[in-house]
Amino acid sequence: MNLKKLTAIVRQTPVHLELISAEGDIYLCRINDKEWLTDGSEEKPKIFHSIFEAKHTLGKELSDQLDMVMSTTYDEMISSGDTPNNQSIRHGLSKIDQ
Repeated sequence: MNLKKLTAIVRQTPVHLELISAEGDIYLCRINDKEWLTDGSEEKPKIFHSIFEAKHTLGKELSDQLDMVMSTTYDEMISSGDTPNNQSIRHGLSKIDQ
């Protein structure tokens, strides 16, 4: 889903947004636990290189709803992660200044 479509949907219905931390300096935006924010009409997920870049691109209305999901170094080894039973570390991003 691209940013224009996401913005239109958010105005009509609540949406769960997550900024997924991957590989340290790569961030992806997940929508409602199933879709990724895409760049334009492409099917590939939009890649952000910082939290601030993501917040700037999404704008205040969307970024205030954004949760940061971070995996830890040992998630694979101890079978934790972003699953219903073993949640990754999550932080609300609405307090971080742009």
